Amino acid sequence: MRFRFFKTSRDFHKWTGIVCAIFILILSVSGILLMHRDSLDLDQIEVSSRYLPDKYFHLVKDKLKIQSIAVNPQNEKIIFVGSGNGLFRSQDGGKTWQSLHDGLREENIRVLAVSPSAPHMIYAGTSKGIFLSEDGGDHWTDWFEESSGLSNMDIQDLIIHPEKPGHLFAATSGGLFISKDEGDTWELAFEGNPSEGSREVRFVRFSSKGRSLYIGTTGGIFKSADGGKHWNKKWQDALPSPLSLVSLDTDPEFIYTGTPEGLYKSYNRGITWVHDATPDGAVRQLAVDPKNTTHIYMGTARHLFMSPDGGDTWNPLGFEEGDGKTLDSLTLVRSSRQSSPTLIAGTSTGLYISINEGRTWQKTTLAETIQQKSGGHLKMDLVKLMTEIHTGRFFGDYVYLLVDIATVGLMVLVFSGFGLALYRKRIAKSKLVKKQITEEEAVDNLIDIQETTDELSQESVEIHDMIEHINSHLAKCRSVYISKEKKEIDKIGRHITDLDKKMHHLMERIEEFNKFSQN
Repeated sequence: MRFRFFKTSRDFHKWTGIVCAIFILILSVSGILLMHRDSLDLDQIEVSSRYLPDKYFHLVKDKLKIQSIAVNPQNEKIIFVGSGNGLFRSQDGGKTWQSLHDGLREENIRVLAVSPSAPHMIYAGTSKGIFLSEDGGDHWTDWFEESSGLSNMDIQDLIIHPEKPGHLFAATSGGLFISKDEGDTWELAFEGNPSEGSREVRFVRFSSKGRSLYIGTTGGIFKSADGGKHWNKKWQDALPSPLSLVSLDTDPEFIYTGTPEGLYKSYNRGITWVHDATPDGAVRQLAVDPKNTTHIYMGTARHLFMSPDGGDTWNPLGFEEGDGKTLDSLTLVRSSRQSSPTLIAGTSTGLYISINEGRTWQKTTLAETIQQKSGGHLKMDLVKLMTEIHTGRFFGDYVYLLVDIATVGLMVLVFSGFGLALYRKRIAKSKLVKKQITEEEAVDNLIDIQETTDELSQESVEIHDMIEHINSHLAKCRSVYISKEKKEIDKIGRHITDLDKKMHHLMERIEEFNKFSQN
């Protein structure tokens, strides 16, 4: 690893840590504020719409495709409708409507289910999972997705067990999932066979008294008599691909199935079938009057029919007169105070309500009641905003990207930190080896110096002895030779004496260096 690359890696490591720390800090602060909302009086604080995304204050199109309808079982005036542009609620039987969006991360509401025993609990199925409201739709605080076991979040249908309100059944494009704890955890109950085309579950239905459970797949109809533990494929060669189903727990069982080719009905548990052709071909919707099971309602693309005799004869209702609408959902409501049921039909152009068994219809325009963001007069509670941020719904679809970036960032921090630590360790080890080599070389040099010093000292002693020997011979020469030669000899003697002094000085210096090198 080069130093330049090491520096770049260290900077990347630092900034990745800062980004992850900011993301985690946002989630931590929002969580702490929610924990102390009461002590800090956060419920009294509101945030102006000018500081919030447009998705919390938006105007949808005038024509709404109504995909799902649900009614409060204890108050038929409270109606919920889901569209491709959001969720709406009426508390006066459909006269006025309110847009519900607090906590919903998906506006494509495909199916709605209201708990029969606790009508304040409402489930909304979307293409991104299931949302739960525990206060009648005002706030959507829970979101059931992959972490809860709902491995396929593309919800096609959703129903609640008629006798066990805590048991939910979700039909998805990847099978049928069941929850036995009000949606907290899910398990796969039917996976189907992809080779047979039965993996995608279009709808899930209970029989009128909850004895049997049916699911309609792209590969046919399957039935379970034990709440979804075991499944049997039914009427494989007798029926086209199913679109809807109604089962009456009569003896024998009456079954009505809507298909692309019309209505198929059986009065003997499906042993034999009778085909009823319809003007529009495909039968999309089927409903039965819970207080009079001989009254069956059948919806096609642009027509609505009613049978007063269990399907023997069909009478067209006045629904087909309109502006090119197509029927997408149908719900029947009957209270103890009503002599006839209320029909609520969702179409591609809006919502239609009839209180006289379909003879006349009243159209409702939902978009008239939706607030549009303008100026700062619209506000949101701070607690709601903190909830949106902490649960990730505030970031919308980008929450997945942010979580992925944070996760990858943490992984990068771990691996880059590990790599930097290894690199530092290798550099430190290299320096230690070099230091050891340097110390060994210094010792070798000191040893060489010591040996050289000893040799010089020995040679200096020998030279000094030689000078002394020469001086003794010069003294003899002075006593023998004449005066002229004596002068030359004295001159040589002086040079030798100077040389001797310098040798003594050199020996002293060598002795000092010897002591220094030993230390």
